[in-house]
Amino acid sequence: MNIFKKFFIFLSVLGVISCDPNSKSDDNQTLALLALAMPQAVNLEFEALANGQKITSGSNTLADARTVRFSDFRMFISEVKLIRADGSTSDVSLSTDNVWQSNGVALVDLETSKTAETNTKVSGSVAPGAYTGVQFSVGVPEALNHLDKNVQPAPLNVSSMYWAWTSGYKHANIEFSYNGTDYTLLHLGSTTCSGAPNYGNCSKKYRASITLTGQFSASNQKISFDVDKLLTGHTFGAMGMCMPGTAAPCDTLVQAFGLNISSGAVDSSITQRVFSLK
Repeated sequence: MNIFKKFFIFLSVLGVISCDPNSKSDDNQTLALLALAMPQAVNLEFEALANGQKITSGSNTLADARTVRFSDFRMFISEVKLIRADGSTSDVSLSTDNVWQSNGVALVDLETSKTAETNTKVSGSVAPGAYTGVQFSVGVPEALNHLDKNVQPAPLNVSSMYWAWTSGYKHANIEFSYNGTDYTLLHLGSTTCSGAPNYGNCSKKYRASITLTGQFSASNQKISFDVDKLLTGHTFGAMGMCMPGTAAPCDTLVQAFGLNISSGAVDSSITQRVFSLK
């Protein structure tokens, strides 16, 4: 049953049982049971770390002493689920504010150079329970990926996060330079799309699926993105435009998300190395 339906049932039953003064004990038991069916808040807070420190709009020093400056650091987060100890999952219903979240998609913005505002939060609700981890996709789901951005609510109307009509949105948009020169633009999005005019069939999706388990707090959980691990193996100043399929040295950036560079699929043999619970 939908968790919001359960909540309305809770309110209805509360109104009925509160009118019967002779059933206090039963009422307390009923209320306790119904409380278990109420939605549980989910709050995820994302951060990007360079050498263990939150990135700034200025120069950030990596563990290998390189300095990196970010001009963009945004990604779409969707298909959020919480994981129980037995491995089963429960869907998170993302809240809607039509600014940072709508249609089950959230835009995380961790930089201050291209946009005046940032957003580190992904919030919603889930069925009550004990959870040990979280699963989410980096990207816009296929069903939404080829909508007309001009008529969508925010954040799906952000032009700079829209790659092209045939490929849809940029699942992740991370732009940076080393030592102030030679910018690298990592634009992660779907390719090899067909089915004009809507191009809804992309054989290479490049949509990462991230699973994180461990000590977990659904109501207040921090998720870190490790910049050092993203840039491990990336050549200084090499390849200005990095998109899926542009080959080395961009491959290592795409593989950091756990994606197969050739097929664009999640690859169990390639462990994503950038996200962790904090």
